[in-house]
Amino acid sequence: MVNNKCPICGEPTSVYMGKARKDGLCRKHGMQANKGEIVQCQACGKWNGKEVVCECKKAKKEDKTINEQTCVICGEPSNGKDVCKSCYKEIMNAQNEIDKNKKRWELKDYYYNLKAFIGRLKNYNEAIANLYKLYAIAWLLKKLYEDEQLSDVVNNDVKILLKQIAKIKNFSPNEQQQQNDKTIIAVADIEKNRASDGHICKSEGEVIIDDILFKGKVCHAYERKVKEISTKERTVLADWFIPTDGFDGIYIEYWGMNQKDYQDNKEEKLKLYEKYKDTVKLIEINKNDIKDRQTLEDYIFQKLKDFGWRR
Repeated sequence: MVNNKCPICGEPTSVYMGKARKDGLCRKHGMQANKGEIVQCQACGKWNGKEVVCECKKAKKEDKTINEQTCVICGEPSNGKDVCKSCYKEIMNAQNEIDKNKKRWELKDYYYNLKAFIGRLKNYNEAIANLYKLYAIAWLLKKLYEDEQLSDVVNNDVKILLKQIAKIKNFSPNEQQQQNDKTIIAVADIEKNRASDGHICKSEGEVIIDDILFKGKVCHAYERKVKEISTKERTVLADWFIPTDGFDGIYIEYWGMNQKDYQDNKEEKLKLYEKYKDTVKLIEINKNDIKDRQTLEDYIFQKLKDFGWRR
């Protein structure tokens, strides 16, 4: 049966010498079809511009993309999600183990410390278990505080970590046991330098400084980029960052080692700090300052106040 209305605009179908167009197009659209300006989709019959991809083909492409998407962690099909159902369950289990009373900055510190720790692990299964926990922290931060900062980066962080730990995936049982023994020793060494707030520091001196900040109720992040420098010159990590106003804050550097490479890096960093001294607020602490804790504590709080920090 021939249509009596144009399927595109609803106008009467074009009639020539008493015969209506079989495709039902009106005079205007019939002329466009004759010139090849519009074409009919063979799959659904819809008319589109010559260069336009039909919606039915777009939908099929999107469905194919969703079906082909795989889990970031295990690589199994994930039906358009970042992780598959199995890994999602593991993440939820890990989330149940996290203290829901943690403050926003505590969750972020937990995330970054854990990320650094995973990169040092030599047990593949333990590393994967901690990847679940990274997602758990990121999603919990979003759920509790509507903060999507970690949710935006966790996929990329996990992909990078998976590449790092891929080399330990296929260890033989004997090699795995040897690595497990090294991991236990490494964890024991880390525990010696764990601050009161859970930060895993690089030395006893850093633990003392971190504890002063924590017990003085100073919101602080451990090992953060100096954004005023890192976006212009090179990536510079300060030992601590204390936020004061929005994204601005105060940086603390502890110069606690004497090795040549460490001293060379220190000199390079100091040159950059000097170059950006008008925008970077820096507190420097030397190795000898650690000996007198009370004096050190007074010094830190006085410098913080000088830079505008308030409780």
